[in-house]
Amino acid sequence: MSLFRRSTTAVAPTIAAPSIVATPMADAEPRRPVVVAGQITHMRARPISGVPALAVTVSDGTASVVAVWTGRRTLGGVTLGRRIALEGVAVRHANQLEFTNPRYTLLPADHH
Repeated sequence: MSLFRRSTTAVAPTIAAPSIVATPMADAEPRRPVVVAGQITHMRARPISGVPALAVTVSDGTASVVAVWTGRRTLGGVTLGRRIALEGVAVRHANQLEFTNPRYTLLPADHH
């Protein structure tokens, strides 16, 4: 007798939302590792010293942060209005927290 049995019924795969514990952006501190999540509200290609860079503004309703990916003009799935989680260490730049090349997770849309 086998301990593990295979299901004989075909089941469509499900995509589970990642379990992300995010800090409200208004509470995020500069120069500390943090995870924040929100909606992409603004995107622009902005060269830095002649190198292409993608700057994305993300807001969670308490504040907003900017994520900059250097060497990129686009990132697959990163689109205006998309929900995203950012993980990294941000610095204060022009009175706003800014991440450089953060890890990111695309989140499912809110259905409130």
